[in-house]
Amino acid sequence: MIFAKGKFVGFCVLLVSLAVNPSSTRGSTIRDDVPDSSYTDLAASLAYAAVGTFVGNGGITGCGTLIAPDWVLTAAHLVDIASSGTFTVGGTSYSSDALFTDPAYTGNVFGGNDFGLVHLSTPVTSVTPVMLYSGSAEFGQVATWVGYGFTGTGLTGYQTSLGNQKRAFQNVLDGNFNNPAGLLGSDFDNPNSTANNVWGDATPLPLEGCVAPGDSGGGVFIDIDSQDYLAGVISFEAVKGGGTATSVYGNLSGAGRVSAALPWISSVVPEPSTSSLFAVAGLVAYLVRRWRAF
Repeated sequence: MIFAKGKFVGFCVLLVSLAVNPSSTRGSTIRDDVPDSSYTDLAASLAYAAVGTFVGNGGITGCGTLIAPDWVLTAAHLVDIASSGTFTVGGTSYSSDALFTDPAYTGNVFGGNDFGLVHLSTPVTSVTPVMLYSGSAEFGQVATWVGYGFTGTGLTGYQTSLGNQKRAFQNVLDGNFNNPAGLLGSDFDNPNSTANNVWGDATPLPLEGCVAPGDSGGGVFIDIDSQDYLAGVISFEAVKGGGTATSVYGNLSGAGRVSAALPWISSVVPEPSTSSLFAVAGLVAYLVRRWRAF
């Protein structure tokens, strides 16, 4: 595991990446009263097919999301300690020929900007890249968090176990770690107690969950006008008031806000990739804002 280079007042944080082989990772912790198959079925949706695993040289394991045929968006803390890596999606592995770290990333995840880009030497043709969200309506949305990290329940916390399974869980984006411009957050509500609630409604969603080691770089998706967009990149897990981040009930999932990273992404990913990624997202966000104004 890799720990953050500091901590924000009131929170203890764990970067959710792993120094292990990807064959030993599984995805996110889940409610103890819901079948695991419900989470794996959600992750198997075509909307999240672009989320795969990323392994940097040296064995650091996390996730990434295909945003163009030859470009992957992931977490900075995965690529800034690597010189090359392998992205696996749709059952095929692709080697990188260039890695990029958002220059605004300082190592303090609470400051945001935990974004990295991976250029693949061979384009992916079997999986459709995702659309990036460029609007400003993330907060209050039900988000789907997708990754390959360790799994367990809200009672047990994450547990190391064999497998290579993608999981997805859903939480309301109702926290921002005092950084609304750069971060998105969700708490893992307990179906049996309101004592673990940190943000928003204490009633958990049917597929509530929490990120775990190995989920770093995974995708956070929202649905706007029946279109799925990548709104966040999984960055860390935190515990309010300190304590150990083990992905139990009451722990917090943190993600970098993609809309904040669009200027940097577009400066690295050449045309026409960025124009196709952003144009439709921007149009939908504009139309949604116009509709809400009336």
